[in-house]
Amino acid sequence: MGENMCREYTQEPLYLSVARWVMQQQRWVSAREIAQQFDLSTCKAINTVSYILSGVEEITCQTKTVPNQLEGRGCQCQRLIQVTHIDELIATRIRNAINMEAENEESRNANETPVSQEAQAQADAEAVARMAIRVPPDELNREQKWQWMLSKAQRK
Repeated sequence: MGENMCREYTQEPLYLSVARWVMQQQRWVSAREIAQQFDLSTCKAINTVSYILSGVEEITCQTKTVPNQLEGRGCQCQRLIQVTHIDELIATRIRNAINMEAENEESRNANETPVSQEAQAQADAEAVARMAIRVPPDELNREQKWQWMLSKAQRK
């Protein structure tokens, strides 16, 4: 019972907290302000804004680009964001994802059977063999070996 209550009150993801805060501001907000408010690096705040803009359908927002006050080289503009709507179905989607993840973990734990040391050793050996560097066949000339090494098949 306690575990279910914990799941029910799981903290919301950072991007959603940021979006809610930006929406409360009812104005244009910069990544620098978000970084200060949430004690994040500016880079992490910028990445969070990018995620909100590109990956979250339930959050409606606008952006605008304004010139920086900074002088010198580098980016002379900054992007501002304004959140106008957050569909509350996002909370249900997140809760369902958390519950699904917990159920999958429970079923994995229930289905696990003890593995013998021999079977584990064999699985480890197979994993090491898969990770081993492949050596080009001897019948290839030097140029063909380079092409073989640089081919997509060898860069797995």
